[in-house]
Amino acid sequence: MDDTRGTDDTREVSQAETTMPERTDKELMLASGRGDRAAFGLLAERHYRDVVHFAQRFLGTIGRETAEDLAQDVFLKVWRSASRFEPRAAVKTWLLRTTTNTCLDYRRRHRLRRALSLSSDTAREPVDNVSGPASASELRERADRSRRAIAALPAKQRAAIVLRHYHDFSYSEIAETLKLSVPAVESLLFRARRSLRAKLTVEMGLASPQVSPGLGAEYV
Repeated sequence: MDDTRGTDDTREVSQAETTMPERTDKELMLASGRGDRAAFGLLAERHYRDVVHFAQRFLGTIGRETAEDLAQDVFLKVWRSASRFEPRAAVKTWLLRTTTNTCLDYRRRHRLRRALSLSSDTAREPVDNVSGPASASELRERADRSRRAIAALPAKQRAAIVLRHYHDFSYSEIAETLKLSVPAVESLLFRARRSLRAKLTVEMGLASPQVSPGLGAEYV
């Protein structure tokens, strides 16, 4: 009798496990909806950083610890509603929609009329495109200006800007996340960018832009 049979079988199983394709977000979400906690753990680990960064950028004044607390709330809501997930939806869109609503709830609870800064050290600058060489301090100052300007936008404009420029969402993905039409998203982004350019132009001491009265203080 061949004593190596069991060893060979074990080796074949191990090799098969290592070559198994990574489970997609939708597969993990559907498994979570059936009560698979391990699948949900993998899904949460995969998207935890995005949720935390979105909360920081959207609310602005919160620190990392508060953003992580909000992320816990988000994933708890997602776990509880996982059985209602529709496979035709994108999981990340669903997650960030839940994150948006959680942030808005937090903002209402704490009466945050406006956030003053987006507290992400790695934030990109979607609108402050000043050419030419700059020192590290100048770059930080530009990033701070952009974060303050974005944080002062109305909630839906801010969400659209963050989703577009920090998470690379398409217009249709933003529309799905915010429950709006694509033309409504286009309008939000147009107004948000116009307001940001106006504010940044004034702060940089350049020529006064032509903007509508009250721009940047409106609510949508």
